[in-house]
Amino acid sequence: MPVRYLFAALLLFAAPSTFAQQDTPVEPGQTFTGKVVDVTDGDTFDVRRSIGGAVTIRLHGVDAPESAQSYGTAATRAARQYVGGKSVRAAVEEIGRYGRAVARVEVQGTDLGAMLIRRGLAWHYRQYAPGETEYARLQRQARNAGRGLWSQPSPVPPWTWRDRQSDSSSGPGETSTRDRDCSDFDTQPEAQRFFERHGPGDPHGLDGNSDGEACESLPGGP
Repeated sequence: MPVRYLFAALLLFAAPSTFAQQDTPVEPGQTFTGKVVDVTDGDTFDVRRSIGGAVTIRLHGVDAPESAQSYGTAATRAARQYVGGKSVRAAVEEIGRYGRAVARVEVQGTDLGAMLIRRGLAWHYRQYAPGETEYARLQRQARNAGRGLWSQPSPVPPWTWRDRQSDSSSGPGETSTRDRDCSDFDTQPEAQRFFERHGPGDPHGLDGNSDGEACESLPGGP
């Protein structure tokens, strides 16, 4: 067989395995490396895997202040400083109900969740990670030292803040339960967070093509 035909045949047989590898879904217990291509907020960002394909990651055991809360912007800024555009290692603990990978993330061998909690820019999410004793210890240290959000007299946990916003019928917060449309949001990630917190389903009609992505025409969309 001429060399050029042999080479073409090898490419034909190799292609399916390559594409299959790129489309391999993320599963609990899996560890992968990749580059952070977008930071949504202090605990959520997108990673382009080394083998191909992007994964949205939610930090395991960590809950950063929402953007409308005190220190929400500071937490997002810190996360961008730590991991934005950098290579990271992610260890997947579980897959959330919205398809996000709940994972531990390391950058240059350092745990991102620990860095945020140590600086008082995130809470230990005890409800979903009660066994993370190191996170609990770091939170106690940050609180005792009055770092970051702990400099406030009575900081409100983000999960409590979200519940309060969801109970409001007309408040201006991102998670207000009044009817919303895409014009109410400045960016796609903001609309996506609102969409996910009001699932299952799409009661506000933000996902026109039912692909799980809200208001894709807004800036910052997929």
